[in-house]
Amino acid sequence: MIFALVVVPVLGLFFGVHRYLWCRLVRDTTTPGSRPRRTGTAAAYVLPLTALAALFAGRAGVPFPLQQALAWPGYLWLALVLYLTLALLAGEAVRAVWLRAFAGREPRRRTPSTAVTIPSPTPSPDPPHAPSPSSAPTLLPPHTPALP
Repeated sequence: MIFALVVVPVLGLFFGVHRYLWCRLVRDTTTPGSRPRRTGTAAAYVLPLTALAALFAGRAGVPFPLQQALAWPGYLWLALVLYLTLALLAGEAVRAVWLRAFAGREPRRRTPSTAVTIPSPTPSPDPPHAPSPSSAPTLLPPHTPALP
């Protein structure tokens, strides 16, 4: 019973942090269906599972070479998750202060100094009539006779 009271919240926090990282680093920065999104989503599934496998491999009696193969990416990912989460949470705090400070201001519109205004064409009141086929000039090359 105690085991479930400890493991369930820890695993919930573990996967919740990974979901937050995926949302901030993959979903919010890539377009749906793009290669970077698919790669980031695959990494968001594989890396936490590798970390969990590295944590439980020693207690499960897995052969030592497999423990070593899982330990390098698993523990490295756990350290990276810690630093990424702390950096993103600090960024969220800065973002909240920034948005609160500039909430009432209207964003400045940037206009290039070399902007050229092109007037939109206005329709003339009487559109020109298309020429009739008989009055249209012929733009065909002159006929040259075939050489014998």
